Amino acid sequence: MSLLQRSAIVTAMLASLSVSSFAQTPAAPAAAPTTQSAPAPAKKAHGPEAREAHMAKRMQTLKASLKLNASQEAGWTSYMAAVKPQRPAPGDRPERPDFAKMTTPERIDAMAAMHAKHQAAMDQRNQATKAFYASLTPEQQKTFDAETLKMHERRGRGPDGKGPHGQRHQGPNPKQTVPPMDSK
Repeated sequence: MSLLQRSAIVTAMLASLSVSSFAQTPAAPAAAPTTQSAPAPAKKAHGPEAREAHMAKRMQTLKASLKLNASQEAGWTSYMAAVKPQRPAPGDRPERPDFAKMTTPERIDAMAAMHAKHQAAMDQRNQATKAFYASLTPEQQKTFDAETLKMHERRGRGPDGKGPHGQRHQGPNPKQTVPPMDSK
């Protein structure tokens, strides 16, 4: 049997299988939900509002763990104001059509300006954190260290230190010059 004949036979078999799948009877309509059925699981909220709510909850937990005294409340308030996420104002970053109209050097300059703005905001948050940290007692500093470390460890990782796909997130191996080949 030639290759052409085998290909024709395989194609005919696949075509007959696909036709038979279309010829199946449609499924019966789903029954109306009963009052006994379990409620649908709540979907995780995403977006800036959800992130802000999550951060507010984490910060309330941190504040409760720190057991701040009255003299530290002002420092906490200024710290919270400094680390609160700032939403970009309309016009802060170029829209896609405007960005597409720019030349490459203009895009590079726009990205550099955005980077400088983000760096300045990060420096401000870092200084506020250091100032607040300095106002804490040594016991509170240990609590702050432990709680904020937990916040950073949770980002994108499971309880076993692995990411969502099961791999460990470790830095690149400085001795490795060529990426490993998959043995699969």
